[in-house]
Amino acid sequence: MNSDYREVNQNEEQDQQMYLETPIYKEAVCHFRTSQYYFILFNCLKIGCGFSLLYMNHEQNYMNYWILAIMFHAFIMIIIHKNHLKYLTMNKRILAFKLDQIVAAPIVEQIIEQRKLNILSRQIKLEIVKLTIFGKWCCRIIAIIYQLIFGYGVYLFCIYYSIKSQDLMYQYYFLCTILVISLYQYIDLYLILIFAILGSPFLIILSCYYCANLFSKQQQRNEIRTRLQPIKYKPNQIEGEQECCICRCPYELNEEVVVLKCSKLHHYHETCIMSWININNTCPFCRKSI
Repeated sequence: MNSDYREVNQNEEQDQQMYLETPIYKEAVCHFRTSQYYFILFNCLKIGCGFSLLYMNHEQNYMNYWILAIMFHAFIMIIIHKNHLKYLTMNKRILAFKLDQIVAAPIVEQIIEQRKLNILSRQIKLEIVKLTIFGKWCCRIIAIIYQLIFGYGVYLFCIYYSIKSQDLMYQYYFLCTILVISLYQYIDLYLILIFAILGSPFLIILSCYYCANLFSKQQQRNEIRTRLQPIKYKPNQIEGEQECCICRCPYELNEEVVVLKCSKLHHYHETCIMSWININNTCPFCRKSI
């Protein structure tokens, strides 16, 4: 019994030795782990600075409330980053299988490019975010809350700039530091927001023009539908080939057929020509306006 158990363990160890993680995956894991430690250190620094500022001036004012919000957000982010590190430690090999970063031994030397390393590190982060308790939607909600805190911080910056209160000078410096770091951290989002605000008048005009044009075309199609008068098909009642020019199917007795005014030879099933009108208001055969 014990010998069988030893043989099973030896086989599992041999399988683990045969399939190893790629060098770029190991480097990406170290890169991701280092970034998480940096984020934890940065958030701890925010909490420490916040405590110091609140200790120096513990009066109830809007600046101190903002600092409390920043400290609470930093505390939540520390929990999230620690949870990511814990999940990575426990499921490092599972992630390697999931990201197709397991190769058969021996491993050939691999040139590690910085771009590929960053991409793989981001993939590791996305997989961990999806699989941990703080999922993708939770992280998005926290990011939205932080943007609200950032907006409130900009408002306080404008208020202090107009008041110039000496009692809140250090809080103001802390506020400016957090705002500058946030601008650097979310620069892509803010640039998109700025371009969206600047281009909103043009987008509104373009949307109104598109809606008006769409409404006009829809009205024209409705008028065309009312003008078209289908007839019931009977042999030798229409000229030319006794089949639809769109679907090329022969007409059946008492089937609804539409003959266009451009030519008596241009006739179609009612359903076929109505479907065509939704796309174009010209004759499918001669391209004349219906």
